[in-house]
Amino acid sequence: MNQKFSDSVIAWYKLNGRRNLPWKVNDPYKIWISEIMLQQTQVKTVIPYYLNFIKKFPDIKSLSKAKLDDLMLLWSGLGYYRRVKNIYLSTQIISTKYKNIFPSNYEEILSLPGIGRTTASAIATFSGFSNLAILDGNVKRILMRFFNKTKQNSSSKFDNELWEKSVYVTPIENTANFNQGMMDIGSLICTRNNPSCSLCPLKKIGCLYNPSEIKKNVMKKELQNVDMNLLVLINSKKEIYLEKINKGKLWEGLYSSPFFMVNSDKKKWESSKNLTCKKPNRVVSIRHRVTNKRIKINTEFYFLKNDKKVSLSSKNWYNLANIKVGVPKYQEKILDIYRSEYENSNV
Repeated sequence: MNQKFSDSVIAWYKLNGRRNLPWKVNDPYKIWISEIMLQQTQVKTVIPYYLNFIKKFPDIKSLSKAKLDDLMLLWSGLGYYRRVKNIYLSTQIISTKYKNIFPSNYEEILSLPGIGRTTASAIATFSGFSNLAILDGNVKRILMRFFNKTKQNSSSKFDNELWEKSVYVTPIENTANFNQGMMDIGSLICTRNNPSCSLCPLKKIGCLYNPSEIKKNVMKKELQNVDMNLLVLINSKKEIYLEKINKGKLWEGLYSSPFFMVNSDKKKWESSKNLTCKKPNRVVSIRHRVTNKRIKINTEFYFLKNDKKVSLSSKNWYNLANIKVGVPKYQEKILDIYRSEYENSNV
């Protein structure tokens, strides 16, 4: 069975696989960057970010000289910002410990920040260092359907079982093409919703998946409604006041207009900056979605003109026409509102 399984996937990949993607190379550095970007992010979204990143930093040596803020700027909008912080930390290790040469040993790759078993296996295999099985979301879904496996209460035990299945069907030769084929089949055919079973090469060799029987009890993540207060401060030089985010996991390391999840914190901040003497020029609310959070962002615009009483650090002002730091997506939405309504006015 395992030979039929792997032969079917490889034959399909040779005819239908996405072999023209920009990271289909042997360079472990470029494969690493793509694999990290592709964690929880679709291919079509990753491509422009990847091309821009590699153009700016074509190798480990150039990346090792970059500041984290530089990387955050390139990553801005891609989300899951912990990934780019791990790239930064890994680069420092590779630069010092491995003299700017990406390690070829699986265990050494696995030891780098932000790299788990699947990512390490993918980098090592696609670079030609090893021939290892992977278990990303696409592969996991294919194996669960093919072998008619349902997720158990013990997720670690269940994952171990799926790893065994992945190792079982993965060939020791032509492994890279097999792994690429599995990921492409999962992404293009064996999709999460409405899979195209008639086009799947595994249907002919005994896949046990029956869409009509298993298309129920789909668990949806409950959305959490959250309120956030944002203060957008713009001076007469068309500069915006931004602070580096050092709290929480969502946007840590990016720059934003001051925001507050608790209204009392907002009032304390306004009082400490002597902003309480002013009234906002405009108040708007926008909606923003992040993972399982639906955020209502209550935004106050302040246009400051020679307001000597207002106490704001001179180091935190950024040119609105060219903000050279990474900002969250919600900040871009707010800036779009400003640009469409106020940028060409005299406010």
